[in-house]
Amino acid sequence: MIELKEVISVNRPIDHVFKFTSNFTFIEQWDPGVVSSVKLSQGPVGVGTEYELALCYGIFRLKMRYRIIEYEPPVKVVLEGMGKSFSATDTILFSPTESGTRIEYSARLYFSKLNAQFERVLAPLLTLYGKKAMTGLKNTFNHKIKQTPNAALFPSGSALPDFLADRAIFPGMIGFSQLGYRISKQLWKPNPELLTDKTVVITGATSGIGKAAALALAERDARLTLIARNRKKALITRQEIMDQTGNANVDFWVADLSLMTDIKRVAREIIRKKARVDVLINNAGALFNTPATTGEGFEKTFATDLLGVYFLTEQLLGVLSESSHPRIINVASGGMYTQRINVHDLQNRQGPYDGSKAYARAKRGMVILTMGWGKALEPKGFCVHAMHPGWVDTPGLAVSLPRFHRLTRPILRTTAQGADTIVWLASAREPGLSTGRFWLDRRPHEVHLFPGTLESKAERRLLWEQLTRLTANFK
Repeated sequence: MIELKEVISVNRPIDHVFKFTSNFTFIEQWDPGVVSSVKLSQGPVGVGTEYELALCYGIFRLKMRYRIIEYEPPVKVVLEGMGKSFSATDTILFSPTESGTRIEYSARLYFSKLNAQFERVLAPLLTLYGKKAMTGLKNTFNHKIKQTPNAALFPSGSALPDFLADRAIFPGMIGFSQLGYRISKQLWKPNPELLTDKTVVITGATSGIGKAAALALAERDARLTLIARNRKKALITRQEIMDQTGNANVDFWVADLSLMTDIKRVAREIIRKKARVDVLINNAGALFNTPATTGEGFEKTFATDLLGVYFLTEQLLGVLSESSHPRIINVASGGMYTQRINVHDLQNRQGPYDGSKAYARAKRGMVILTMGWGKALEPKGFCVHAMHPGWVDTPGLAVSLPRFHRLTRPILRTTAQGADTIVWLASAREPGLSTGRFWLDRRPHEVHLFPGTLESKAERRLLWEQLTRLTANFK
């Protein structure tokens, strides 16, 4: 038997510390020996919750299945682990201190007779990793955040390596892939923040990136409100989120976000039902390969991906301002790098219709709005950001860009990887220290890479004026 004992103190309240630490979904963030952790059981964390962990201790690669056998919030959690030829019992005790929380961790590891000879080899290694894990947990809660000013060396606050990679085009595009995600992940700091008692409104959450984001936000204890076009899908998604995470604070409204009348109606319902909204995530979007016009007379790509985003956000600014630290997150696309906003043809009616270009122009417009809201709302305490999820394997991509999907499928990201920065922007402290930025993999990036895509101040002003004019009759 190998026995480990460690004690640390962290500067966070005991309820927060217990909830984060006892949910082994987050253990990968602070335990260097854990490569991945997957929650196997549905429902809230408690007695019976099971996790599958992939472990790496030096040259040793192991898999374990952990099960919570005692769960006493906020003071105690005990887990029982089983590997191929060994078992473990982990006990974590929590107690309040004047400045935060004391955590006492102890573990007992048992090996089968066949592997008992490895105990002498493994004991010092496991002791070392146990100390590193608790140091990692302490640093996760206690790490200090360096504020990066908005007026950084490069226009969007990007670091030199990102700036150079983006400008070199091909390395920047590689960053959109699953490989780029994995490389970026090595530089991330843990995010221990929960969204307890915070209301998050997210659009387009019944599939793809939006659904992955909604699941992760619910796992962080958010009060989640979905806006979906299809009631049946919304019902199914809501139930899946509640079943998988155990978070019962999930509701939804049905609206077609290409229709301003629907947006006005759902915004009024949210304002009437919610005392405040803490985070708005404009994730819904669509690429249409053939031209179409909405029942209100707007070109559909423009209405869905730009005009609707503008109108919903403007409608919810009042209820967002009730939050102490409101955030707005706009999900854009790397395709916008190729296009300049055409303020004289926002509805793509001049010349042959190109769905990819129409989509990219709308996303370019969304990023321009992000910068404008960021500047205008900063005095009111708002944090407004746009993000790019990278190249993600979604049903929407397969349908709208089948050839691209077929060629790039081996390097496409999972929906959870694409959604990661959305969740980070919604919950972490770091992005709350700046506003009006464009992010990929938790790092700010440039918004213009190609000559001729930079809009003028007059074009920005005209964009706002036209969006305001086009929605005036619906207010």
